[in-house]
Amino acid sequence: MELKTYPAVIKETAEGFAIHFPDLPDADVVDPNLDRARLRAVIGLAIIVTDLQSHHELVPAPSSKDAVSKKFQGLHVEMITTDLDKY
Repeated sequence: MELKTYPAVIKETAEGFAIHFPDLPDADVVDPNLDRARLRAVIGLAIIVTDLQSHHELVPAPSSKDAVSKKFQGLHVEMITTDLDKY
């Protein structure tokens, strides 16, 4: 099991719920349903990190939740964990 955890900013938009990874914006998702958005974020995070690793590219270290919360004041920030071996 290879777990990776990154902070994500979650906000409601006209399209539903947007989940933004400041450290890995290519893993961002939008979905009308919050639970589905979270699931898609877990999968997307795994795909992006695995893709970077497979191309021997730098995988950025995750920012702290506090740092992201300060940068995105007023928005909900939570840590999202994915298992790279699962996806």
